[in-house]
Amino acid sequence: MAKDEKYKWNISTGTYPQIDPHSKVKHKIIQDYIRSYITVLMSNQMIPRIGINIIDGFCGGGIYKDDDGVGVHYGSPIIALDTVRQTVAEINILRKLAREVVAKYYFVDIKKDNINYLNAILNEKGYSHLINKDIFPLKSRFTNALPALISQIKKFKFSERALFLLDQYAYKDVPFSSIRTIFQKVGNAEVLLTFNVDSLIDYLSEREENRKALQNIDLEKYIPWAKLASFKATMRHEWQHLIQRFLAEGILKESGAEFMTVFFITPYGANPRTYWFIHLAKSYRANAVMKEIHWKYGNHFSHSMTPALFVGYDTKRDIQVTDQHNLGFGEEHFFDSVTGKRIENELSELLPRQIYQQPVQTFGSMMKSMANGTMANESIVREALHMPILCKDIEVFDKDSGTRRRKGSSIKSSDILMPAAQRSMFFLPPISMVQKGKIEIEDD
Repeated sequence: MAKDEKYKWNISTGTYPQIDPHSKVKHKIIQDYIRSYITVLMSNQMIPRIGINIIDGFCGGGIYKDDDGVGVHYGSPIIALDTVRQTVAEINILRKLAREVVAKYYFVDIKKDNINYLNAILNEKGYSHLINKDIFPLKSRFTNALPALISQIKKFKFSERALFLLDQYAYKDVPFSSIRTIFQKVGNAEVLLTFNVDSLIDYLSEREENRKALQNIDLEKYIPWAKLASFKATMRHEWQHLIQRFLAEGILKESGAEFMTVFFITPYGANPRTYWFIHLAKSYRANAVMKEIHWKYGNHFSHSMTPALFVGYDTKRDIQVTDQHNLGFGEEHFFDSVTGKRIENELSELLPRQIYQQPVQTFGSMMKSMANGTMANESIVREALHMPILCKDIEVFDKDSGTRRRKGSSIKSSDILMPAAQRSMFFLPPISMVQKGKIEIEDD
């Protein structure tokens, strides 16, 4: 994935850049998600084939020196190709009739040197026979290539499934109008987007050129410009967290997606600038799968977005990088099993209130409604509901049999959640609502 001038590929000299540890984590997330994407789509053993388009909008030259300075690390185009091939092989183990993934790959980069180097790596890896057949390296600015890419995806006879990998260097290369176009015109699209949030926030001021930069990516109207100076003066550190919330809201709305996860990544260094690795989708299942992967690679969290639920990766907290154990304190601390328990405890208090506000709902519908407000996955939410069940604050029933669930871990997606008939006083509605006859309280 292409970056700034730090990342240069030159086929004539055979030189290519060294990858950073934080970028390797990003590549692992991409690899795991492609594998999970295919596995979930083909979970029905009777499906003979699926089609998928993978578009890498900032593909780079396809190869890096490993961060140890010795080995080789392949870039996102090769990761995509290898992962699809390996996953197909895995799902066909012991099968007499092989199943198929029909994939088209579009690797886009604005620099000719990067595309030239990528072509050489594709040849080295044994993919050259697929160039201009299933693999299409394109020298172009991504936004310029997008209309033609969408046209090709819509012509693909197998499906409009498309995974866009948009690892832009800054935050200005992909306006959210382009992402909105993707979701409007491509039937089953998902986007993985790098967004340099710290760089953007550092740049914020009320000067016209600053506002224009955000206007160009469709986020200008989400910044409270009139209050910005006051925020900076009265909230020395908190104002940045507040702006992050405004930006996250704007990104979701302007993208046209229904579901979003934000995974923050902090590079190594004295003054690292944190960026977001954002997953955007219209499918709740896609959102849930990505959250599981984020939990796998998260080693840190903060309160920047929602209480205790903003998960990410901090290079300084990776002992494989630093060779030492780091312990954080206060609002941000080392990410371990305690994190999940803390989130579970917080949700145990919050969820009964949410269930009371919407008295009858399924577990699945509740998860969809809260998906953009929490990084908690389904297993954490199930455990968070265990104590409210024991305390008889809520009741959970099997939709078909009416069987009452006795523990949170046994809750199914179709189960019905409702306030318990005998609720604790803590969850009773306001007297005014009872007097107006809006709610009936059972008296056993």
